[in-house]
Amino acid sequence: MTKQLKLSALVAALLVSASAFAAKPGYVADQTTDAVTRNSYNECWKSTFFDKAKDGLVECGDKEAAKPVAPVAKAPVLTTVKEKVVLSAKVLFDFDKAVLSANAKNELDPLVDRLKGDKNLKAVEVDGYTDFMGTDKYNLSLSQRRADAVKDYFVAAGVDAGKVTAVGKGKAEAKFTEECSAKFPKWKKLKKQRAELKTCIEGDRRVELNIDTQKEVTVEQPAK
Repeated sequence: MTKQLKLSALVAALLVSASAFAAKPGYVADQTTDAVTRNSYNECWKSTFFDKAKDGLVECGDKEAAKPVAPVAKAPVLTTVKEKVVLSAKVLFDFDKAVLSANAKNELDPLVDRLKGDKNLKAVEVDGYTDFMGTDKYNLSLSQRRADAVKDYFVAAGVDAGKVTAVGKGKAEAKFTEECSAKFPKWKKLKKQRAELKTCIEGDRRVELNIDTQKEVTVEQPAK
């Protein structure tokens, strides 16, 4: 083998070796700059191991450039939101009474501000509940008067009267009746147990606000 052929073989071997370790496999690249080497026609110089499907580069015209992704359109929409707020009757009223106590203002005023400031408010249902003690007729009346008292407070404070309703539910959904009665089985005979039972079922004496409103959320719009 002549000296010139040996030199050519050595150069070829070096180029192949360089491409094998290059960051851009399948091409001959400058290891210093990582740029693909080009010939006098500005064509990318490929190695003998070039695989277009696997190694093809966009910059060399061997791979199609990725198409730009269209931005996803987003738009604000109104969605219905339902929320329940539970208020203790102990805070709002004295026992067995339907007149708002002095402490009620601290509980109701923040709700007034919220309801008045909600431009998307649809409706507020004020539900009054009692414990199981007493007759059904009396409990239904007491719960209605308590619900009316809260409704009247809201309306007097500026909440739209057309959006507020009051419903007396009496002893419906009395959740602590069975549990507490089991704890104090002699409450009808023993005054002490009767007082303890009244404390135990305190959670059943309450006013619930069922707020129906709408809130603005941002959602992606389907592509056209």
